[in-house]
Amino acid sequence: MKSKGFKARLTSKNQMTLPKGVSALLNVGPGDSIRFELGDDGSIVLLPPSVRERLAPLVGRSRRGGGKSPEAVDAEVREMRGDIEE
Repeated sequence: MKSKGFKARLTSKNQMTLPKGVSALLNVGPGDSIRFELGDDGSIVLLPPSVRERLAPLVGRSRRGGGKSPEAVDAEVREMRGDIEE
């Protein structure tokens, strides 16, 4: 099976736009963090945010006796994970 390659160009500020195919594979979007790790063989691996990083905005938002309904929390978690409702 032939692997698919992606290409991006750095700006003068060392910034790049992540190709749409890569962001889709990593399930990331605006505001998400991406980790770059160097492999033993010199390769660079892109890693999406951890579950902990994705759920961090929700920590402390729900209070006992108030806050969002379980359904609203479920919907927000599904949105953060990028799940598509059918």
